[in-house]
Amino acid sequence: MPLFRTNARRPRLRARLAAGVAAATLALISAGAASAAEVTLRFGHYFATEDFRGRTAQYLADRIQTLSKTIKVEVFPAESLVKGREGLQATAQGTVDMYSIYAGYITGQAKLLNIFTLPFPPASYDDAAQAKFAADPEVREVIDRSLGRFGVRMLGVINSSGDVGMFMRDPIESVADLNGRKIRGAGGLSDEALRAMGASIVFMSAAEQFLALQTGTVDGIATTWSSYVNNNLATVAPVHVDANLVRSPYLLIMNGRKWQALDAEQQKAVEQAVAETITWSTENFKAEQDKLYAEIKKLAKVSQDLSAEDRARIDELMKPIYQGYVDAHGEDGAKLMELWKRYAGVS
Repeated sequence: MPLFRTNARRPRLRARLAAGVAAATLALISAGAASAAEVTLRFGHYFATEDFRGRTAQYLADRIQTLSKTIKVEVFPAESLVKGREGLQATAQGTVDMYSIYAGYITGQAKLLNIFTLPFPPASYDDAAQAKFAADPEVREVIDRSLGRFGVRMLGVINSSGDVGMFMRDPIESVADLNGRKIRGAGGLSDEALRAMGASIVFMSAAEQFLALQTGTVDGIATTWSSYVNNNLATVAPVHVDANLVRSPYLLIMNGRKWQALDAEQQKAVEQAVAETITWSTENFKAEQDKLYAEIKKLAKVSQDLSAEDRARIDELMKPIYQGYVDAHGEDGAKLMELWKRYAGVS
């Protein structure tokens, strides 16, 4: 009799076991989904939110969150989490997960990236040429190798500095007047160019420029048109020296471990968002620069062009800086310089 009752219960037992397995499986799936939904990327940069570069960063964050429902992006603008010159170290350590960093800020650690800070580039090396150069597979391979040593991955170049101008507290007659002046540099080999003209370089973040000019800590600054206009620097540096000191990209870098922690779909969403942001930035950048240049001409009390003699002198001073880059970096340096000249349209 017990035997028959036991056999009768087996179907019900199997059903309960199956239901339990299904519930456990569903719970695991739900837990996995909940875990994926909790992925947060801390994205830092040093731009004001109204700055075109700040708007580009927000555009990227919005596109990532639109393309992936499992990623949340927290944006920390205006050095609110990490200062610009500390962006590489902070990304490598995981203080931030992503950072949009000016290439000149990290050439001390990754010296090959000085190819992006060659001073006084020709007019033919415009923002479009720079974007093509930075995206060249051979250039990307060298960049990836340089940044890989820090456990950092480059996702792309989402912004350009545009022209980096020189802005002074007082007028200068020629570049010879830079001798002995204290200048806030833009980083990399562009600082070497200013030193070659006799200037002393002072290091500071973009956020510190106004006070340094106001108090006379520096006599002038090398900075982007965007920073000059958006940070109200015309009130403390009313003289615009109308020459492009350097044109450099902003590298979007990401902590390597954080990238690996994303699943395939999340990585795909981030890559697509970066590609869309590059397109958006490229399409809108020239109009933004034209607007900024017009604003500088209106805000600066004095706008000085370089004379033919000054330009000839600068050309001579730059030759050993360019050659020094090649000499310092051997085969990689020679290859990058050859590629740079090709995109810049110079022999």
